[in-house]
Amino acid sequence: MTDTSRITVLLALYDGCAHLEAQMQSYLDQTRVPARVLASDDHPGDGTAEHFLAFTKTEAAAAIGDWELIPGPGRGPTANFLHLLRSVDAEGTDFVALSDQDDIWLPDKLDSAVTRIASHGERPVLLGTRSWEWHPSRDLRKLSRQVPEPWDFSHALVQNYAGGNTMVMNRAALKLVQTALALGGPCPAVHDWWLYQLISGAGGIVILDPTPRLLYRQHPGNQIGANSSIPSKALRFWMMLYGTYRFWMSQNLATLIVQQDLLTSESRALLHRLAQDRNGSLITRLRLLAQTPLHRKGWPNQLTLWIAAVLQRM
Repeated sequence: MTDTSRITVLLALYDGCAHLEAQMQSYLDQTRVPARVLASDDHPGDGTAEHFLAFTKTEAAAAIGDWELIPGPGRGPTANFLHLLRSVDAEGTDFVALSDQDDIWLPDKLDSAVTRIASHGERPVLLGTRSWEWHPSRDLRKLSRQVPEPWDFSHALVQNYAGGNTMVMNRAALKLVQTALALGGPCPAVHDWWLYQLISGAGGIVILDPTPRLLYRQHPGNQIGANSSIPSKALRFWMMLYGTYRFWMSQNLATLIVQQDLLTSESRALLHRLAQDRNGSLITRLRLLAQTPLHRKGWPNQLTLWIAAVLQRM
């Protein structure tokens, strides 16, 4: 497809030899091929960098004009993606697409994303999609969960809406992200959840494409994995009881407090009330949920939020 839009893929690498080539080939198979791939190697010496560089030297890889490999920070996947977001030249790209190292993008992923995002003009836009949760050994596919509207800050504070491996944003959103990262502060719990929080809280547009645009490979090495099966939901409920969810929320809130001047006044007010009231008495915590639009999608998730409030695990 002939198009002047410049798309940069941000690829986070760590022990990725097994499936990396299939992921990179899917960039070349796009109907709208990206202009650049910027990869960050978070575990030098594991062979992943060599696989990446060997692929970029193939004849087919020439369809993408610019492949670059930079060293990662070595502090895990969230820090690695934030490192990529800091490193990309916002003036040199129109869109950025986040990529894991082991999925397969369906051919229309980038074209559909650019078309949807471009219709919203110059405002910051974050797009996520549904995906096929893919078990390659049996070639089984299951459609990821649907997350109904609204996709806004009152939802983002307590639940993510889409996987980072599906996310694409425009230059305005990237500049917002880079401004936030320049303010410093602690690292958020998960990069994609924080992107949703920041962009929605700053008054940007959040979109969820209901059509699956990639094969999300399921294997033991997934950082978090899909959230559609009963075992995965049980695991997340246990993580809430154990305190992991509260710990993640604490990380996210601490990050957003540093970046609060980028948020709308309404978002700042909700952020501060949540940060304060989640540590209050039982009555204070229950009033927080009753009196604000904070919510998770679906009644089981909303019930879990209330249980977390009662147990002070929110």
